[in-house]
Amino acid sequence: MNQAPFNWCVECDEVITNPVCSDCLAIQMRQMVAEQDQELAGMITGAEIEGATNCILCGQSMGLCAHCFSKDIYELLQERHPDMAQEFASRFDFDLRKAVADFA
Repeated sequence: MNQAPFNWCVECDEVITNPVCSDCLAIQMRQMVAEQDQELAGMITGAEIEGATNCILCGQSMGLCAHCFSKDIYELLQERHPDMAQEFASRFDFDLRKAVADFA
């Protein structure tokens, strides 16, 4: 069997091009959100979804792309703190602003 040089996201079925796991992203996201809302920041946790890709920061196995994880957190923020959601989209873009525009 021939191994492909890339791996796919389990949510969107696209190639994982930014291999940073949700745990590493969640740390950075919590820091940003905690500046305005500690309780909401505590709700941001990584999604432990194993895959064939390894995080470039911590080496953990991952199967969820940065875009999909960011989109999930964006939707949580949009529900609870819409002003913060816009700031979040600019800091954790991963094509998130394009996806947000597509939802509008």
